[in-house]
Amino acid sequence: MRIATAKDYSSKRAIRFAVVDAEISKPYPANFVCMLPQHISASDDDSSVFARTFGATRVELAKKLLTAALETEDDTDIKVEIRERLKLLAPKPTMPPRNRY
Repeated sequence: MRIATAKDYSSKRAIRFAVVDAEISKPYPANFVCMLPQHISASDDDSSVFARTFGATRVELAKKLLTAALETEDDTDIKVEIRERLKLLAPKPTMPPRNRY
């Protein structure tokens, strides 16, 4: 779902993704569950509707949904946004502790 931002006076658009459940209903908006947040955290302090709805599975579910959307989407702007969000969900490499001696 694309929504033009009110504060942005250029031609740039904000891209938002709605999470829908086809088992509830086929047509949108009756199958609407929640919006997919831009930043999804695995920590317990994530208070988004998405995090409350999907709990501990939220990060893996978001990856699954975005990957599926990337395969079916034709719009290049949306594909760029999906790839950026997938990068944000990728695990960060951990650095070994530095020896301070």
